[in-house]
Amino acid sequence: MEGDALTPTSFRLATITLELVERRGLSLEAAFREALRKVGRREEGALRLAREALRRFAEADLLLRAHGLAGIPLRRRCAFRVAYAALAAGAWPVESIRALGGGLLSGRLRALLSRRGLEEARELASRLPPEERLAVENSFPPWLVKRLVRRLGLREAERLVKACARRVLWVRVNTLKARRGEVLSRLRRYATVREDRDFPELVELVGLDELPPELLKMMERGLIVPQDKGSVAVVHALEPRGELLVLDAAAAPGVKTSLIQQLSSNAAEVVAVDVSGRRVKAMASLLSRLGVRGVHIVWGDSRLMAYSRRYDRVLLDAPCTNTGAIASDPSLRLSLWREPRVRDYVALQAALLENSLKHLKRGGLLVYSTCSLLEEEGEEVVEPWLSLSYSLSPEGVIGEPGYRGFRCSSHVRRLYPHRHRTTGFFIARFTQE
Repeated sequence: MEGDALTPTSFRLATITLELVERRGLSLEAAFREALRKVGRREEGALRLAREALRRFAEADLLLRAHGLAGIPLRRRCAFRVAYAALAAGAWPVESIRALGGGLLSGRLRALLSRRGLEEARELASRLPPEERLAVENSFPPWLVKRLVRRLGLREAERLVKACARRVLWVRVNTLKARRGEVLSRLRRYATVREDRDFPELVELVGLDELPPELLKMMERGLIVPQDKGSVAVVHALEPRGELLVLDAAAAPGVKTSLIQQLSSNAAEVVAVDVSGRRVKAMASLLSRLGVRGVHIVWGDSRLMAYSRRYDRVLLDAPCTNTGAIASDPSLRLSLWREPRVRDYVALQAALLENSLKHLKRGGLLVYSTCSLLEEEGEEVVEPWLSLSYSLSPEGVIGEPGYRGFRCSSHVRRLYPHRHRTTGFFIARFTQE
């Protein structure tokens, strides 16, 4: 954040962004776009300020509770969170931060915005029990911390939580539009590039957590695609190649669909289904921009779809809580602060998997994945199918065995932010016997 201007506009944009995240559960990018429409003006540094506030809001809220201010209106609370984050960053004078809040920051709130206030918040956090302290100091959902500690132990859970503090920015070179070497050469003009050892089309942009303007232009031209390594691993587990018939059962926004066709050189035939009409339209636009061909886009519910053909490959990247994606989308720190209705997701996942397996050819592969750290959305979903003429094969899938205590544990794979520098993913690969 150092070097960014702190202005009334950037402060307001960041405040409205946080409010939209909490009120409507939007992603950081979607909330920021909506905030831009409301404010009508973009200000450099506002998005970074919102991101920093999402990483520190729990500490700010702890300070508010200690002073009996937890019940203030949401807009005021979000303004205080943004001001607290700016203060903690240490890049601007205290008085200039206090002045930015206008009518949103009362005298009592301004009084808490001081070095003494920071020290008090940190002291309060240090007195909390270990799991609660880990949650507050890292603005990480407390219910999820408890789950992770139960599964991984406190020390390993702490490593995972802290690894989510900064996004690892992965981009895929789109060889449907340009040669790999040419794209890498251009990338190196604007960023430090580290080639991935597992997937040749994937590179890490070292030290960045968002694309600079020059690389945004490359993305708009379809030369590169921001895509987490875990997401790429899911598609490679499917082993897509030319002239196979592929079903992508929950396809939008189409990033994985586009990689299926990149790996098959547009030779596979893909049926890409999604239940959201809005996301289907966005997927059509994305696939066109990326030079993808051979995809039949279907607006439909994959729990209910009946197909006249069976498929060589089926990808089911199921809707989930997104508990594994906190590093890539810090808005999840806030929108997941209260435990979601996990069992609603599980029911959806189970129904999607049941119908998808019906349409798998004998000898074909089905990959089930979720961007989740929860056993309910991983091991518990696939376990019932082990004895029903299906087998799980982890061969060639990167990651570690699943959580202990399940029959399927050694046959599935998990990716963790602190061990694999990815979002948290669960991957299971089915074959029909």
